[in-house]
Amino acid sequence: MSWISFITGGVTVLFVYALFTSNEEEEMELAEAEDETELNMVVNGPSGRLVTLSCQTCRKLKRHKEIQPNLFQCTKCKRHVDIRAS
Repeated sequence: MSWISFITGGVTVLFVYALFTSNEEEEMELAEAEDETELNMVVNGPSGRLVTLSCQTCRKLKRHKEIQPNLFQCTKCKRHVDIRAS
């Protein structure tokens, strides 16, 4: 009975290790590929600026494109960030 528990624990540890280590590497590769495509994107806006702002929906620093003067849109979730004077 103790051998079964030992083998089950070992397989569980290996599964969890493989799950977390492979996931981080794939996310890094996807993030790098996403950044490269965003940098090559053509923006139809007044100045075509791409800036890095904090997105409230994504809760991270993300690239935003300018769609009107001082009105930006997140390239990932499409949320608008308005920094115009009221």
